[in-house]
Amino acid sequence: MKLETLRKLYVTELKSLYSAEKQILLGLKKMKVAAHHDELKQAFEQHYAETEGQIKRLEQIFDRLGESPKGQTSRATLGLIAEGEKIIKAKGQSDVIDAGLIAAAQKIEHNEIACYGTAIAYAKQLGDHESAALLQQNLDEEYATDKRLTAMAENSINREATYSTGYYEESSEYTSSSSNNIGISLSGLLLGAATGVAVGMLLAPSAGSDFRRKISSQANNLFDQFGGQLGSVSDVAKSLLDKFSAQEGKSGNNPSGPQTQNSPYGAGGPKF
Repeated sequence: MKLETLRKLYVTELKSLYSAEKQILLGLKKMKVAAHHDELKQAFEQHYAETEGQIKRLEQIFDRLGESPKGQTSRATLGLIAEGEKIIKAKGQSDVIDAGLIAAAQKIEHNEIACYGTAIAYAKQLGDHESAALLQQNLDEEYATDKRLTAMAENSINREATYSTGYYEESSEYTSSSSNNIGISLSGLLLGAATGVAVGMLLAPSAGSDFRRKISSQANNLFDQFGGQLGSVSDVAKSLLDKFSAQEGKSGNNPSGPQTQNSPYGAGGPKF
């Protein structure tokens, strides 16, 4: 093949598209039969009708150009359809097969989208705007079909294929993230509890020693229940709590009786 002009390349691209659409007609028939979901069958049936219309538009373009649509084979489409044939003939879980059919169909759609985009660019460059408009109609239909297949895959068929096989696991990334979030939340809870206990012990009057001991006891119960799961943050909080618990024990056993609690603001109380 000799390519000496852009027009020659343009016509070659159109012939390849024509060959692709003819092959796809046959492939869509087989895909519709192989599909299990009614919505997927309808999508293949609708695109079959659209493909017939696309072939007619291409024939209009060839008539305008005075060229024959024959003489070129889309080997890319041949290969993609051969891949799809493996899914069509496969045995197994119906949802999984339908997910595979969508993937096979979208590979073909993406190839067509690229080819139509190229042909439109050539048509516009050559001033063949009427043909460019016809090609754009075909391209719009390919985009719509691809979008419809994506919606079916993401909203239902891929999910059903996952659950119907009895195999479903959360990703390790998600599981790790969830565990970390739980650990962070519990660590924050315990550290906050220890801090609150410390502040309560610091500010409470000595006459409230029974109350402070109750606070300490409740906080220790919390650490006994959860602290072992949380590592270093828990250790810091526990250490803080133990320090003030020890101080409380000394204060509670002081034979001289209740002592005036020092205010963190000084003897005169807070200054305003």
